[in-house]
Amino acid sequence: MNHTKAFQKLTFTAALLGLCALPATLRAQDPPPSTTQSQQAGPGPGRHENEMANLNLTDDQKTQIKKIHEDAKTQMEAARNDSTLTADQKKAKMQEIHKSTHEQVMQVLTPEQRQQMKSDEMARKAAKNGQAPPQQ
Repeated sequence: MNHTKAFQKLTFTAALLGLCALPATLRAQDPPPSTTQSQQAGPGPGRHENEMANLNLTDDQKTQIKKIHEDAKTQMEAARNDSTLTADQKKAKMQEIHKSTHEQVMQVLTPEQRQQMKSDEMARKAAKNGQAPPQQ
């Protein structure tokens, strides 16, 4: 059971890293370059990019969230490359960074956007578990 929860937390942390690629989605109105970022960096987080796009973020929110994700990416890289930390400590640090990043993003959102994000998260979790999404 602990392995399942640990795997879920690790998956959630990986999802945060996927959100670090959000700036590419936020510039979706710009014409695509000849070689996309996803082709250069491997498979992208597509689903998570769409989740943020569904929130109808303002340009200011996009800028703020981009900075939050860039900071998180830098912190995650530092944690991964810190040879003084054990694997468990790195995992804990990653989870801490993820939680902090999520809280910072939530502060940027309006109450309606927060509710939409929570609803989307609940629907994803229900779908992942093979359940019908909760009714609202």
